Amino acid sequence: MSKNFFEVKNVDFKVGGKTKVANVSFAIENEGDIICLLGPSGIGKTTILRTIAGLEKIERGTIELKGNVLSSNQINVEPENRNISLAFQENSLFPHYTVEKNILLGADRNKDKKDKNVNFQEIIDLLDISLILNKFPHEISAGEAQRASLARSLITNPDLLLLDEPLSNVDQSFKEEIQEKLKKILKSSKITTIIVTHDSYEAFYLGSKCGIILNQELKQFDDPYNVYHLPNSIEVVNFLNRGILIPAEVTSPKSLENKDLGTITGNFNKPFPIGSKVKLLVQPEDLHHDDQSNLKFEVIDRKFRGTNFIYTLKTPSNLLIPVFVHSHHIHQHEENEKFGIKRPIHIDHIVCF
Repeated sequence: MSKNFFEVKNVDFKVGGKTKVANVSFAIENEGDIICLLGPSGIGKTTILRTIAGLEKIERGTIELKGNVLSSNQINVEPENRNISLAFQENSLFPHYTVEKNILLGADRNKDKKDKNVNFQEIIDLLDISLILNKFPHEISAGEAQRASLARSLITNPDLLLLDEPLSNVDQSFKEEIQEKLKKILKSSKITTIIVTHDSYEAFYLGSKCGIILNQELKQFDDPYNVYHLPNSIEVVNFLNRGILIPAEVTSPKSLENKDLGTITGNFNKPFPIGSKVKLLVQPEDLHHDDQSNLKFEVIDRKFRGTNFIYTLKTPSNLLIPVFVHSHHIHQHEENEKFGIKRPIHIDHIVCF
């Protein structure tokens, strides 16, 4: 019997006999934990949720919740007996019921539960849907329908809540506020949750663990900090799109050399023999601006991101390197200007492949 609250072990997730994600294993250690699954559209994230909910069967591996096997090649507990709630990305409201009636259907499922306390009004306020409670699904927007579906799932007090892109139709101006409140209510109510999203910032904020699904595999399952700063493969680096891989040579246990940047020091995430030719991950926050530096590169692009600029610099070897600069910096460099990089260059986490 597993000691984890929820566990997937060696499962092939399939639809119509076709494997979407193969040989998947991950666990949720404690009740009330939130994990996020990240990946591009169509990669199989929704299939994983549908299978966990019991809507798809498995032929290999096991899915366990609270020490009980829900799915295996011999066992398939019916969806209604799993106490798992799945909120789909698309509108799943009953069209002949008002929004309020739709939500209360979830409350009716769990009216006898005493161990968790999710308040109806608290959820309505959280998702800002009080003004649409008396409306029917065809009278509300896609974003409002998505929030109503989320409310219905929250109020069921499930052992496991599955959310498929829960905020994809929510206005950006409202999204961060909902993320904050959603995390608070999930934690305070100890609702164990798996969230599927394509938004890495959302996953890093909400999840205590993040899984990256690419090319039919769970490539990495780790703390958000490690997924970002210590990606375990080039595929994960490319998916997150938060930096560039540049050629370098390992010159000591704590340094390497690049033709354009020169000597770079730091702590390697794994050892490499001296003389190894590697690809070094350089993320925008790894390099620091210095107008007085003699190491200068040409600015070819500048993106304003509110609190910062992201400059793209072109090196003599035609590498395109991104660099963060605080937006309050006095000198805002224009395209074709020279941009100084502070020396010596030190990167806390040296990630190489």
